[in-house]
Amino acid sequence: MMRLLRAHVRNFKLLEDVELEFSTKHDRPLTVIRAENGSGKTSLLYAFQWAFHGKDGLPESAQGLRLTSSAIPFGKATTVSVTIWFEIADEHDNTAQYRLIRSVIETPTTEDAFDSQQERVRLLKLTPRGEDPVEPAEATINVWLPKQLHAVFFTDGDSVQTFISGQIGQKQRQRRVHDAIRDLLGIDRFRTAARDIEAAFRSLQAEAAKSGGKDTSALEDRLDETRSQIDELEDDLLRLRQRQAKMTDERSKWEKELRELSGIGDIDELNERIEQAERDQERFERQRQATLARMREALRSEQYSWQFMNERLQAGIEMLSNLADRHIIPGTSVEILKDRLELDECICGESLALGTNHRQHVERLVEEQLRVSEHRQRLTELHHLARRAQDEERSRRESGQTFAPNSSQLLAEFTDARDSLRNKGREIDDLKSRRANIDEERVRNLTSKLQDIDAKIVQAHQAIGAKETELDQAYERRALQEGELDDAQKEADISNELALKRDVAQDLTVLVKRVLKVLENDYVQRVSQRMRDLFMEIVGAPDDPLRPDFGPVLYAGVHIDDDFNIIIDTHDGRRLDPDFELNGASKRALTLSFIWALMEVSGATAPRMIDTPLGMVSGGVKSRMLNAVTRPPIDGLLELQVILFLTRSELRDVEDLIDERAGTVMTLSCSEHYPVDLTYSWSTDYPVSRICSCDHRHSCYTCARRYDDRHGVIFQDLDTRR
Repeated sequence: MMRLLRAHVRNFKLLEDVELEFSTKHDRPLTVIRAENGSGKTSLLYAFQWAFHGKDGLPESAQGLRLTSSAIPFGKATTVSVTIWFEIADEHDNTAQYRLIRSVIETPTTEDAFDSQQERVRLLKLTPRGEDPVEPAEATINVWLPKQLHAVFFTDGDSVQTFISGQIGQKQRQRRVHDAIRDLLGIDRFRTAARDIEAAFRSLQAEAAKSGGKDTSALEDRLDETRSQIDELEDDLLRLRQRQAKMTDERSKWEKELRELSGIGDIDELNERIEQAERDQERFERQRQATLARMREALRSEQYSWQFMNERLQAGIEMLSNLADRHIIPGTSVEILKDRLELDECICGESLALGTNHRQHVERLVEEQLRVSEHRQRLTELHHLARRAQDEERSRRESGQTFAPNSSQLLAEFTDARDSLRNKGREIDDLKSRRANIDEERVRNLTSKLQDIDAKIVQAHQAIGAKETELDQAYERRALQEGELDDAQKEADISNELALKRDVAQDLTVLVKRVLKVLENDYVQRVSQRMRDLFMEIVGAPDDPLRPDFGPVLYAGVHIDDDFNIIIDTHDGRRLDPDFELNGASKRALTLSFIWALMEVSGATAPRMIDTPLGMVSGGVKSRMLNAVTRPPIDGLLELQVILFLTRSELRDVEDLIDERAGTVMTLSCSEHYPVDLTYSWSTDYPVSRICSCDHRHSCYTCARRYDDRHGVIFQDLDTRR
C-alpha cells in the first residue's frame, strides 16, 4: 500500500513554491484541495504524474511542452523539482517511508522552445541512520505505481470517462477497460508464461513438421507465413490505435482550448459583464460625489467650528456673558414687542388692548429700544445665538455626534467608494482586455481543426475495423492451418519422443490460455458486480426523491460483458449508449464506480488523485458520489487515500460531508485572478499560484474571492503559508 505524506513543488508551471500535506487518518482518508478553474489544479496533477514517471507519465499532448512558467525570462536556467514523501506498507503491515525527488534544469530560449537537461530522479528510503538510496529508482516506483495505470491513479473528471465514452471507437474503449483490468490485477506475468509456453510449442511443432517430410514442412511454412502476417497485422493495428489515441488527445487539447477561448470570447457575456461593471462604476462614482458633498457641508457646519475653534468660541461666549451680567445685553427685542402689540396680549397673558396701561408701557419700551444702538442689538442677538449653539454642541457631545466621528465615518465612506471605483476600473480594463484578446481567427481555425480531426478519427476507426476484420480472418486461417498441420503430422513418421514433447507443449498452451481466460473472467465478474453496487448506490433507490438528478431513465443495473463493454441496462430492457444517452453526472458516477470497483477487487491501495470529479453533478447525486468514494474502510474494504481537487461550486451542499471525511483541506489560488475574481492583490509582478491553509468554509487575504458570500465562505485573517 502506498500513502502520500507530503509534497513540495518548485517552479512547475505557476507552482513556484507550493507545499502540500495529505491526510493519513484512518477515519478521515480524504484530502481536499479547493481550487477554482485556472488556479493550477491541472499543473499540480501533472506535477505528480511527472514526479513518479517523468514526461512519459504526462498526457501525450503535454509531453513536448515546457515545465516552467511562461513568465520565466528567455535564457534563465530554472530548476524544476517535485519532492514527494510517502510510505509503503507490505502485506504484513510493515511500513517504510521514502522520499522521491525528480528534477530537471530548463532554460527557455524562445516563446515555444527551451533547452532541457537530463532529468534526475532519486528514491531514498528514510531510516534511523538517514536516507539510503534505492536502485533502480524508476523500476521500483513502477512496481508500486505502474506507469500504464497513471490515468487511473492520477486523473481528471473528464479524461477518466474515456473508459465508457468519448471520441474513441467502441473497440478502443473495450481495450482500455480490458487493459485496465489486466494491468491492475497483475496477471501480466501469467500472460508472459503463456507466451513462453506457446513459443516452445511452436518450436517443437516446427521441428516435428520438418521431420515429417516435405508435406508437413510446406504446411509449417504456410503456417509460419500466416503467423508473420498476424504479427504484422497486430503491429499495424497497434500503430493505428496509437495514432487514433494521439488524435483523440490532440482533439481534447483543441477542444479544451476552444472552450477556454469561448469562455474568454463570449462577446455577449463579456459585454454584459462590462455593462454591469460600468453601472457599478457609475454607482460608486455617485457615492463618491455624494460623500464629497457631505464632506464639504461638514466643513461649513457648526460641528467643524466647535472642533477647530472651540477655545475662541468659548472666549467669545464668556465676553457676551460678561456683558449680560453688566445688563448691557440682552436688549429687549423690538420685533417681539411689536408682535405682542399686534396680538393685543402680553407674554405674561395680560391684555394689551388699546388704552390699557400695559399697552402704553410696552409702547414706551418699543420707543426706548429703538433708541438703543445697532451695535448693542447685534450683541444681544449674538448672545442668544451663541447660547443656543453652545447648548446644541453640548447635546451633540453627549450623543457622540461631534465632528470627529462624523468626519471619520465620511472619510471611511469616501475611501470605500474610491477603492471600489478603482477596483471596478481595473475589472473593466481586464474585461475589455479579454474582449480585445478574442481571437476570432483562432476560434475559426480550431473549429476547422476539430472538424478535420473528427473526420480523421472516423477514418482511423474505419481503418481499425478493417484491420481487425483482416486479423480475424488471419486468426481463422491460422486455426485451419494448425489443424491441417496437426493431421499431417499424425500421418507422418514422427518420433514418439518429439511427438510427445509437441503434444505436451500444446496441451500446456491450451491449459494456460484457458486458466488465463477463467482468471480474467472471474476478475471481470467481480469488478462488474462491485461496479454495479457502487453505481446503484450513487443513483439511489427507485423511490428516492433525488433520483431525477439522473433524468427520467431508471437504471436496472450496469455490467461488463464478455467483450469488455460497460453496459447500462434500463428497466424496459434497453441498453443505453454511453456517448449519447448518459448525462455528465451519470458518466462520472459510472466511471468512478468502475475505477473504485477495479481498485477494490485488485487490492490496489495507491493514492487516488482526481481533479474536478463532481463537475456537472449536483443534489443528492453529489452527496452519494462523494460518500461512495471517501467512505472510511469498513467490512473488509481496503484502506484508501483520496485526494480531490474541488471548486467552490463542487463543494456547495456537501460541506458537512467534507467536515466528516476530510482530514486535510487546503486552498490553491492564482494571482492572475485579481482583480476580477480575487479580492486582494498579492503585489506580484508575474503570475504565480500559491497554497494557503484555508478550509472549504473560510477564506483569507490569499484566497478570498469576490463571490465567496454566494458559497457561504467566511473571511477571516488567518496566518497563511506559501
